[in-house]
This record gives sequence, structure tokens and C-alpha cells, in this order.
Amino acid sequence: MTDNDDEMLRERVGTCIAEVCGGDMPDTVTVHVVDRRVTLSGRVEDIDLSQRLEKAAATPPGIVGVSNQLTTRVPPPVEPPGQPAASGMRADPAERPAGQINHKV
Repeated sequence: MTDNDDEMLRERVGTCIAEVCGGDMPDTVTVHVVDRRVTLSGRVEDIDLSQRLEKAAATPPGIVGVSNQLTTRVPPPVEPPGQPAASGMRADPAERPAGQINHKV
């Protein structure tokens, strides 16, 4: 793979990103391609746009991977908590809420 090939891929990735952004490559996003691996850096509005740009960068044939290092102006939404720590096998039957029915399956 030559530097010319990487430059050609960088231009193709830029075109795909521009299509996602309504025709223009964002001034705040930088695309680097080395050995057919894309690195996106810079700042975008939100996580949704960041993920769409990452997907667009992976579109051109010949790309073997994308490293999304974009930061967002709007912080990503808070992930809802998972299952409580004292549940399942670690649950204490004495602490179950009143009226709860436990079934054996």
C-alpha cells in the first residue's frame, strides 16, 4: 500500500462524510488514513453525528478499520443502570419488596 493509495482513500472517506453532512466536509473533523486504517479526530455536535461519520468512513472499499476519536459538544446520554447488584443469584430473600412473588422456573 502506498501513500498515494492512502491519500485516495482519504479523499473517498471525505466524500462519504460530506454526503452524511449535507454535501460539505465539516471544518471541525480531520481524516487520516494510514495502511487503509482511518482515524477520525475533531469535534462534532453529538454522539449520533459521531456514529454516522464513523459508519460513513467505513463505507469506501479498501478500508480495513476506523478509529473514531471524535469528541462531542453535547455529552452522550447517561446509560440506564443495569440489573441491581443484589439481584439474581446474589439476592437476599429477606430484602425482597412486600408483595413480590418469587417463582421457580
